[in-house]
Amino acid sequence: MAEKQLRAKELRAMPAADLRTQLETLRRTLWQNRLKLREGTIQHSHEIKTAKRRLARVMTVLNEKQRAAT
Repeated sequence: MAEKQLRAKELRAMPAADLRTQLETLRRTLWQNRLKLREGTIQHSHEIKTAKRRLARVMTVLNEKQRAAT
């Protein structure tokens, strides 16, 4: 994964629409990595852990925004 890791502070500054887009991208990436793991073609198995953490971070910020809006 050559993507730059975004910190929670940077994610909080992003609009919710961008966060949802990033959430879908991360879900797709995690799914693809899990498929590669089953096939035995994954080069860097740590990418699964990294994708899960990024996904959790984005979901946390989205939930914070939703709770603040209500």
